[in-house]
Amino acid sequence: MKAVKDDELTWIPTCCNGCGGQTGILAGIRDGEVVKIKPNSENPIGVALTWEEFQEQKQRGGRVCLKGVHAPRQWADPERLTRPLLRKGPRGSGQWQTISWEEALALLAERLEQLRREHGPESLLWFCEDHSFIHIQEEFCRAYGTPNFLNHTNICDAGRRAGFLRVLGIERPLAHLSQARVILLLGWNPLEAVKWMYLPAALEQALDQGARLFVADPVRSKTACRGHWLPVRPGTDGALVLALCHILWRDGKYQRDFVQQYTSGWDEFAVYLQDKTPAWAAELTGLEERKIEELAALLAEYAPRVVVDAWCGVSHYSNGMETTRAVACLNALLGTIDRPGGLLWPERFKLTGRPPQPNWPQIASPAVDGRGAAYPFAHKSGSYVAAREAILSGQPYQPRAAVVVFQNLMLSLPNVEKSEAALRRLDFLAVCDVYLSETALLADLVLPGTHFYERYDLTVNWTAFPSLSLRQPVVEPRSGIWPEYEWILELARKLSLSGFDLSYQQYLDWQVKQACGLSLSELASLPGAVFNRGPTCYEKWRERPFPTESGRIQLGCDWQPPGTLPNQDYPFYMVNWKVYQHTHTRSQNNPALLQAYGENPLWIHPETAAALGIGPEDRVRVESEYGWIESGVFLTEGIHPRVVGLAHGFGHWALGSRAKGRGAAVNRLLAGTAEAGSGQAILKECRVRLRKVDK
Repeated sequence: MKAVKDDELTWIPTCCNGCGGQTGILAGIRDGEVVKIKPNSENPIGVALTWEEFQEQKQRGGRVCLKGVHAPRQWADPERLTRPLLRKGPRGSGQWQTISWEEALALLAERLEQLRREHGPESLLWFCEDHSFIHIQEEFCRAYGTPNFLNHTNICDAGRRAGFLRVLGIERPLAHLSQARVILLLGWNPLEAVKWMYLPAALEQALDQGARLFVADPVRSKTACRGHWLPVRPGTDGALVLALCHILWRDGKYQRDFVQQYTSGWDEFAVYLQDKTPAWAAELTGLEERKIEELAALLAEYAPRVVVDAWCGVSHYSNGMETTRAVACLNALLGTIDRPGGLLWPERFKLTGRPPQPNWPQIASPAVDGRGAAYPFAHKSGSYVAAREAILSGQPYQPRAAVVVFQNLMLSLPNVEKSEAALRRLDFLAVCDVYLSETALLADLVLPGTHFYERYDLTVNWTAFPSLSLRQPVVEPRSGIWPEYEWILELARKLSLSGFDLSYQQYLDWQVKQACGLSLSELASLPGAVFNRGPTCYEKWRERPFPTESGRIQLGCDWQPPGTLPNQDYPFYMVNWKVYQHTHTRSQNNPALLQAYGENPLWIHPETAAALGIGPEDRVRVESEYGWIESGVFLTEGIHPRVVGLAHGFGHWALGSRAKGRGAAVNRLLAGTAEAGSGQAILKECRVRLRKVDK
């Protein structure tokens, strides 16, 4: 869609990247400045999941969250990096020399050429953000010869994806909340950890239509406040789910025809369920047997218009993949798969095309993080935690350099000390980011990153019909910053890598044509710069097999309680969560978002606090086996008495003057391990002790 002028502003359609949701927005531009943001109702991410609901509801307008509304504050932040920086003092000293882009890329090419010649291309690690020019970075790694391209998913929902993939063959089924009659959410708070902006409205629509909502979570989140809160002990959600499966099997209330026709492994799974009784689950979860029985009866009554879903609050545990397998099996017993009001099987465009494949070298070395070997169900994004272990151990071989794009490994990975030790061990570290982050502080070379208002990208939307959105520049990059894909292309040319003699716009044009038959300019000219193709098709399993080895849903689970439980020395569970006002560790220098949520106090149940002599004005020291933090407190009955917790993303000592010194970093308390099947970083399994800090 061409720019539209009104109210003295020029409105340009693009996509937000304030988080991974990629909401469609219209950017209001005046004199080359982004002065206002409003929703783009042509983009379904801010409207509705299904085609029919999208057609009905887009006339009411789309939605954009607080982070998107205030993203212009980050774009205009004077503390953004604007020039490449070369380290002059010791790592972490903050001593830098400003250099030109030409000097920076010449140095980077020189170091990567030396690395390839002396240690082999596999000694390079490349870490990057999701939804940000992924393909060009991945193909640079392939052309260079390293198998070690890693991106954000393995610190997000890799465990969830692995669990659903093993059962359904579908990596990311989508909850059709708006049409569900009963909703059971496990460790998921879609009213705050929004992900896609159609979710809050869909949940509210379901509740307005009389749906029953149950939320299993040790914390009474905003979502839990809208329904029935089930305060389970952390990491025990799988026991609840398996007990629900047991009751359906015991009472014969599962969807028998669906199970017989579309699943495999039912007899073995039924044997597995025999001892997963409500009494067994009650002992593990702390819930009453009666409530588990009542919930199972309600799910059976309204099946298949039932959603049972779990996200990162479940998958960030050592049993996360198996918990998700249990969730997938329960949905199968209820017959919810790809039915209205259930878990939908998404159909999506695939951005796999590129100009004819160059003759790149065969990559002989295995990935350093053990994907497919040590982690048999690892996501293609790899495992940051395992890659870090390889740097520290030198096994299976020694990584010697890393390029990090839009990732703050120091505060995103569990165990800050391990991350610092690994980054310091590298011979060379280059970081590209918008701010001088904690990770960038340890770099040899820092490249300033673009804001998402300043670059191109394609987004295949997570909707129940194919949808492709264009992120396009709405303003010029500040102070001559090179868009990331431009310096990656130039770096490839300096290294004489084949296949990079095209422009990025030509590259995107090829991908769009392969995906949906349009050119890049045709996509840009569509209303909202979005191509949508309906309708939503349900029950696709009637026409084609499930994408599993058997062609059916593969029932099975091997769930165990979490590996780390409170003990005499560390008597409390420690959890963490996302808040609506911030995105991970990225947004804490935005003054508007800090005004909305400026600290992350430790949540403690009043009874627990009273027993420890802790009052609302006190500060506490929180200790685990791996580190400690100090925090203010928030006393609330909205947390399990044996659990304490706080919001993730705070505790910066860099990122900008406003972020520095605010709150505490929960990552300092974590062991720094990965889930055994998927390589997912374990970001929520922790035990701690507390003591009041003397004033």
